[in-house]
Amino acid sequence: MSTARSSKLPLELVEMIVSYLIYDKRSLLACSKTCYLWYLAAVPHLHHSLTTDDHNHRSKKYAWPAPLHRSYNLGLLPFVKRFRIRMGNYDEFTPGWLGIRTMRRFSALTNLQELGIDNLQVSKFMPRIRRSFGHFSPTLRFLALKEPKGSSRQILYFIGLFPNLQDLKLHYDFPKDEKESTADATLIPLSIPPLRGRLTLTCFTREKLVRDMIALFGGLRFSRMEVFRVECVQLLLNACAETLETLRLYPTDEYGEEFLNRRRNEA
Repeated sequence: MSTARSSKLPLELVEMIVSYLIYDKRSLLACSKTCYLWYLAAVPHLHHSLTTDDHNHRSKKYAWPAPLHRSYNLGLLPFVKRFRIRMGNYDEFTPGWLGIRTMRRFSALTNLQELGIDNLQVSKFMPRIRRSFGHFSPTLRFLALKEPKGSSRQILYFIGLFPNLQDLKLHYDFPKDEKESTADATLIPLSIPPLRGRLTLTCFTREKLVRDMIALFGGLRFSRMEVFRVECVQLLLNACAETLETLRLYPTDEYGEEFLNRRRNEA
């Protein structure tokens, strides 16, 4: 098909054609170079995801906040739907990472649907955490936190910033037997997210966080649950008894095996 003819196709038809290529970056790049109409159809898929990676210190190209600044300068941040902030094992994501210039770029992520952050120090963002993340409130649907730091109330307050949140993932590298912080014990989330999608918990031992979530959010309504090395499986199942459709456990999970053995004995 010639460039002249392809440019006369309706945009809706071009978008339909390009949608079949969303996992083929090379073809998407070729489409974006065909003409302006095809560029408009391809560019949202090309820049759907953005990652900053400080875990791999050898690559400054992806280190925070280089990808954010680069996409901002090109006017591409409104196209980003998925943003992942990867941190080194000993790094912490604190307000210091969001200077005035970087915060301006961070705020340009106006259509974000999925957000993943490693080592988020929720406690250090309090009480002004809404200033840093509140602009994600209208659109965010999926939140993944790896090794988040903060009290149960602080983490739930952060989750409550997103009134349309459906999926939640909390990941810890190893089960931790730590005393639960009582900071901001009276803090109330600003909203009650629907949370009707998937809950994923890994090496999760913070039962108080789950109990506070049930109390503050008026119960849990997840339809899918994936858990590995989670101590409070029964509590989660009881909370989601009316809505849960799928539960995924792992054969090597000592907590999951213990739970299944109890259920077999009860039967």
